[in-house]
Amino acid sequence: MKKERGFTKAEQDFIGALLPKLPPVIARKEVPRFLGGVVSSQTLSNADAAGEGPEIAYRLGGKFVVYRTDSLVHWLVSHYGITHIASPKAL
Repeated sequence: MKKERGFTKAEQDFIGALLPKLPPVIARKEVPRFLGGVVSSQTLSNADAAGEGPEIAYRLGGKFVVYRTDSLVHWLVSHYGITHIASPKAL
């Protein structure tokens, strides 16, 4: 995993808005559904295999991988970054 850096105000706001809406753990295969398709389960699998995935993950029954949600969201923000868009016209 990348060394976690300090989060910008926009990133902190994003994390604060997202975390309360999610369950405490999310299965890898369900991450795209919970995060609106922003990251695929294959991307997470590849990151995990490279030792660069979310820091807190669990393997259940030797088959299923689940992430603690706070770790997953922090990884997402650290990996991709967040920029606040002042106006949708800026897209």
